[in-house]
Amino acid sequence: MDVMAKELIPAVIVGVIGAFGVYWYIKFRFILPLETRTRDISRAFGLFTVFSREVLDHIYIPDSIEHYGDITNHYLIKLHKIFPESSMLVFENSQGQWRLINYLKNFKTEPRLMTVYKWGVFDKAAGDSEIVRLENISSSSDAGAAGLFRTFDIKAAMICPFMHSGAQAARLLLFGGARRDFFDTAEPYLHFLVSQLNAVYKISEKVFALKKDNDQLKSELDAVVRELNMTGSRLIQRAKERKALYEVVTLGAGDEKDIKAGCTAIMNVVARMMDADVVACLLFDEAKSELVVTPGSYGISDDERMLYSLGVSNTASSSVRAFLTKRPFISADAQNDPEVITHYAKLWDIRSLMIVPISLHSRVIGVLRVGSRNKGVFTQDQLEFLSVIADELAILIEMVTLYENLSNTATELAQLNKLKDEFLSTVSHELKTPLTTIKGFVSVILSGEVGPLNEQQLNFLGVVDQSVNRLTHLISNLLDLSRLNGKVEMEFSAVNVKELIKNSVSTMLLKAKEKNITLASVADKSLPSVHADTRWIIQVIDNLILNAIKYSGPGSKVNVSGHNKGEVVVVCVEDNGPGIPVEEQKLIFDKFYRCKASVSQVPGTGLGLAISKSVVEKHGGKIWLESKPGEGSKFLFALPVAKEKGEGKGQ
Repeated sequence: MDVMAKELIPAVIVGVIGAFGVYWYIKFRFILPLETRTRDISRAFGLFTVFSREVLDHIYIPDSIEHYGDITNHYLIKLHKIFPESSMLVFENSQGQWRLINYLKNFKTEPRLMTVYKWGVFDKAAGDSEIVRLENISSSSDAGAAGLFRTFDIKAAMICPFMHSGAQAARLLLFGGARRDFFDTAEPYLHFLVSQLNAVYKISEKVFALKKDNDQLKSELDAVVRELNMTGSRLIQRAKERKALYEVVTLGAGDEKDIKAGCTAIMNVVARMMDADVVACLLFDEAKSELVVTPGSYGISDDERMLYSLGVSNTASSSVRAFLTKRPFISADAQNDPEVITHYAKLWDIRSLMIVPISLHSRVIGVLRVGSRNKGVFTQDQLEFLSVIADELAILIEMVTLYENLSNTATELAQLNKLKDEFLSTVSHELKTPLTTIKGFVSVILSGEVGPLNEQQLNFLGVVDQSVNRLTHLISNLLDLSRLNGKVEMEFSAVNVKELIKNSVSTMLLKAKEKNITLASVADKSLPSVHADTRWIIQVIDNLILNAIKYSGPGSKVNVSGHNKGEVVVVCVEDNGPGIPVEEQKLIFDKFYRCKASVSQVPGTGLGLAISKSVVEKHGGKIWLESKPGEGSKFLFALPVAKEKGEGKGQ
């Protein structure tokens, strides 16, 4: 045993030494490099995490391109701290050339650089919008670019396009150095940085546009304010009577005042302040191509006003010349002035005369004519002041014109609408009587009471009977529509919607079977009553079910349901027909509108849904459609739940 032990000990020692050697071989050959690589990756990931967090923390939306440049500089400074040996140059596209707008590089002495470069690689990178690697920069097609790279000691670089405007990038970031071993390390940073800059710029473009619009509006507003201030200053500098006139104009144009009375007040005040005997406003009548005296003028009777009108082709008139040339006119003695038509001066017994154009937004709409029976009364200062009054008067005249146009249009529309309703009601009533007679006699003939009919006669009379039914239905719809457009009285009460659904489905079962369509209904157990008129709501449900049957093919299913939604009850009519195109859904409730695909295949008037919409809205409810082409349609309407004291009559 001792001998064996002595022999084994050296073997064990050799084995241990061998295992120890193998362990350290594996340690140095495989494990230590992996640990070193893991630490390097962990450190690189940590640096990238810190960098990305700092970038994200500094995100804000710039309000100008200069601020966007500040954000870019901030990001590049952060990146340069991680890659201090690198050079970073930012170029901007300027009329087909690339202008150097910024760079990061530690120079002991700042170099003298060109600012504009032309290099095809830049153009390609901007167009492709991808990061381009330049692994060996030895020369360039542009001597300036080659000199730039020598100055920055750039032998390898990556070109990163950003700030996309349309199909091209407006700026480039050139990230370079003396070696290309930084490519793999720097590329994730550059991808992240460029994506952030692009995202910020995409939002900033909208901000820039809004700011530009805002600045333009502000500039226009400032111009208006300056103009108002100048006008106010001129008025303040005038005498007390002129300030009083401005106050009268303001009061006359106020929301609670009569605009016409405001114009008349101005005429009266002008006459009092200038000691005038006549103050008239002559507006241009486009239809007659004449200047016509408006009502409310001072010192002119209605008979005299009707006698005075001037064609704008009559350039012998001082009023016409002032209108056409936009220049004021003054005369010390109009009855003896060759530039004035003597007839009109004598007609109004005028000696001194002032005429100023009335302008609105650089458009002359008439003239203001002021006269006195005395000679040499008016001065140039008064003429200038009258021009200020004309500016204020123009605004009031425009308001009068707009007000009258709106009033006339509203009156005409109301009359037309009334005539339309009366016509529909009258025609519908007149048609109903002969249709009833036709329907009765056709039914008698079809029943065989007046003698036997052959097959062709039966077919013809059947067509007549169906046409009478369709016409009767159309007339009923027109009458309903006419009543709904007027002040129709409705008998409101607490209505059981579940019963209405059940009755409507029972009524429509035969029509559904004729087309081989399955018609079913379901309603929530706790379905509350609604505040409604039974007759009108049944018509709504019937219309929706009838539409679903008409537009669904054989073998389809139509389901009617009622749901308790708290404050309202929702009724839904659902089919699995062809559905309604999205572009037509917003028109489906319009009067006489019918879907294009079925207008020639399915008979109808296009009034059912319009009537249903009007009925539901008069009940304080809402009706809408949910549909996808090929997946059927849902027509839904909601009615308010009946309150404890909700019964009664309403309109």
